Amino acid sequence: MMTGSLRVRLFLAAAISIAIALFLTGLALVRMFEDQVRERVITGLENDLLQLAGSINIAADGSVSVGKALADPRYQEPYGGRYWRIDFLPVEGQPAIEPLRSRSLWDFEFDPNNPRGPEGEALVIARRELSIERNSKSQKITLLAAAHEEEVQRPLTELRDQLVLSLTLIGTILVIGAWLQVTVGLSPLKQLRRRLTAIRTGDTNRLDGSFPDEVAPLVGELNDVLDQRDTSLERARRRAGDLAHGLKTPLTVLSSVARDLRKSGFNRQADDIDEQSDAMLRHVERALARARLSAGRGHAATALRPAVDRVVAAISRHPGAEDLEFEIHVRNDMTVPIEQGDLTELLGNLIDNARKWATSRVKISFAAPLLVIEDDGPGVPDDALQTISERGRRLDESKQGSGLGLSIVEDIGDIYGLNISYGRSELGGLKVGIRV
Repeated sequence: MMTGSLRVRLFLAAAISIAIALFLTGLALVRMFEDQVRERVITGLENDLLQLAGSINIAADGSVSVGKALADPRYQEPYGGRYWRIDFLPVEGQPAIEPLRSRSLWDFEFDPNNPRGPEGEALVIARRELSIERNSKSQKITLLAAAHEEEVQRPLTELRDQLVLSLTLIGTILVIGAWLQVTVGLSPLKQLRRRLTAIRTGDTNRLDGSFPDEVAPLVGELNDVLDQRDTSLERARRRAGDLAHGLKTPLTVLSSVARDLRKSGFNRQADDIDEQSDAMLRHVERALARARLSAGRGHAATALRPAVDRVVAAISRHPGAEDLEFEIHVRNDMTVPIEQGDLTELLGNLIDNARKWATSRVKISFAAPLLVIEDDGPGVPDDALQTISERGRRLDESKQGSGLGLSIVEDIGDIYGLNISYGRSELGGLKVGIRV
C-alpha cells in the first residue's frame, strides 16, 4: 500500500513541500535577522566614531590626542571586545604621527584589510575619513572602530535554536493537518471502493449514495458501464441460448438421417454423421450450460445445505438412483461465496456424476473451506485423474451423458477462483474436493 497508495503519495508530497517551505523560510529569516543585527552593530560603531571624532584635540604644537573616553566601557578594558584606532596619512613637510588607539587594543596592532582581534577572532569594522587643520595644513585621518563578530553571531545562534524548535513544531502541526486533509479529501474514494466491493460481493448492483461533484461523474459512468454490462450479458445469454436451441433441431434431423442411412446399409456414413452430430451436441449443451452461469459477477453468500438438499432430491428421482444412499454432512448454517444458480449447477454436475458411478453410496460433506463429494464406485485410474475434466471427456462410453459435467465444474471454478482437486475416495470411488 505504501508507495502505490494515492493517500501516501499525496501525504509525502505535502510533507516534502512543507519541509522545503519551512527550511527556506528559516534560511530567509536567519539571513534577514543577520543583516539587521550586523547593521545594528555597524550603526553602533559609526556612532562611536562620531563620539571619537568629537573627542579629538589638536594642540598648538600640532600634536593630536583624544580628549575623553568613549561612553562604551569596553573601549577601556584590555581586549574588551570594542576597539578604535586613528590613522594619520602622511603630509609633505610634516613629521609622521603614530596612530592613536583605544586602551582595549593594549599593545595589539590589527590590519584593517584583514580585521582580526587580539585573540584571532573575526571583527566587524566601521571606518570614517576626516580632515583636520594641523600646523596650518590639512591633515587627513582615518577613524576605525571594531567589534567582535560574536556580537552578530551570538544572537544569530540563539535565533537558529529557537527557529529549529518553532519550525519543527509548526511543521509537525502542518504535517498532521496535511494527513487529515488528505484523509478527508480521499474519503469519497474510500466510500466508492466500499460500494464497488458491495457490487462484487453481490450485495448491490449499482453505486448508490452521495458523492462530491468531482467524483459524481465517475460514479455515473461506472453505473452506466454496469448497466451496459448487465444488458450485454443478458443479451449474450439469450443469443447463446437461441443459437443452442436453434441447432438442436437440425442435429435431431441429422440423427434421423443417420438412422435411415444405417437401415439402408450405409453404416460408415451413418457413423460419421452420428460422430459429428454428437460432437456438435456436446458443444451446444456446453453453450447452454455456460449461458446459465452468472460470470461470477457477484460473490453473494449462499446457504449450502438447502442447495444440496434440492439437488439431491432432484437427482434421487433419476433411474437407478432410488437404490443409492445419499449421505449429507453439511450444517444448516454453512454458506459459500457462490451465487445460487451457479452453486446449483456446480452441485448438480458433481452429484449427478457421483450418482452415475456409485454402487450404493454418495457422500457430500463440507468442513469450511473444503466441499467434498465422493462415491463408492470403481473410481478413476491415477493416470486419468488429470484428464477427467477435459471438455467432452468420457472415461466410460457405456454411461449416459455428454462428458461435459466436470468441464462445466472447471468453468465455474475458473469464474470464482475455486481450487478443484480429484483423487480416490476412502469409499473406493472418485473424490472431488473444492476449496471455496
